[in-house]
This record gives sequence, C-alpha cells and structure tokens, in this order.
Amino acid sequence: GPKGIGALYVREGAPFVPLIFGGMQERGRRAGTENVAGIAGFAAAADQAKNQLKSERERLSVLRNDFESRTLAEIPGVSITGGNGPRLCNTSHMIFEGLSAETILIRLDQKGIFASNGSACMSGSGEPSKVLLAMGYSEAEARAGVRFSFGRYTTPEEIDYLLEALREIVNGLRKGELAESAGPEAGRN
Repeated sequence: GPKGIGALYVREGAPFVPLIFGGMQERGRRAGTENVAGIAGFAAAADQAKNQLKSERERLSVLRNDFESRTLAEIPGVSITGGNGPRLCNTSHMIFEGLSAETILIRLDQKGIFASNGSACMSGSGEPSKVLLAMGYSEAEARAGVRFSFGRYTTPEEIDYLLEALREIVNGLRKGELAESAGPEAGRN
C-alpha cells in the first residue's frame, strides 16, 4: 500500500503499549488522526495481493528456478543456499566460490542491477551473515554470498539481463584473479 500506512494484528489479551500517546483511537492503542486515504489504499493493495497471491507465487517461482538453473549451468563455482529446502518464491541466495560479494555487488550496481550481500534487515552491516555461519558455511563462503530478490514487476527479460551481467562479472573477476595469481610475467607472452 501507500507509504506511511500499515496494519498490526494484536491477539486479544496480548500486552500492548502504544509508541505514541495522546488519543483514544483504536481503544487507546494509537494517537492522532487516522490516515483515511492511506487506509483505503492499504485495503485495496491487500485485496489485490490476496487475489493474485497464488498466481504471483507460481510466476515468481518459475522466474527464480529458471534463474538458478541457468546460473548453475553457465557459471562454475556457484552454489544455491538452501536450494534443497522450502524457500521464499521470490528470493535466491547464491555463493560465488572464491569471490567477494561486495565486488560483485559493485559491478552489478554499475549495470543498474541491485542485489544484496545479506538479509534485508542486515544489508550494509559488512559482517558475514550469522545465519550462513550457523548453517555451517565458512566466513569466506558467507562473504561470497549474494541475495537476489524478484518482485511483482520482474520480467523474464530482466532475468536474462541479470544472468548475462552476472556471467560477465564473475568470469571477468575470475580471469583477473588468475592473471594476478600468475604474477606480473603472465601478461608478457
């Protein structure tokens, strides 16, 4: 729905302390005048989401699965985090063996592609994911993980563009690392 509006479901009898005091709206749970336009917009968005939930979940699953299978087939040294278990239909987390997620993210950003190296609530922290570490991944693997999220307006053409960019970036980084590890003499042949 519109920015500035939300919903909170509170179980009857659950303790509740308002963040802002001053009025008796919603049985003393909130103060201030209700944002009627925002409430109507939120209701319309919730109704639309409910009506499209199943078809959108299926569409996003197809996009995500296509992206993952093509990435695994076309880019060596990539693994899907949690790929064998139940996952959100719109999210793919991949570990790019031996690479830095930060470097991949910078290169993706230069191509107009936005991704993250951690969960949405931890983006920008710079620390390896505690969840990945708890799952048994090494710190290096956790730092090589990139999260891709797809949404209602994501198209198959955008997945094609993402895969093309990712292939170019990862292959370029790996070739650069091979040249660097071979030493300064490698480029003189």
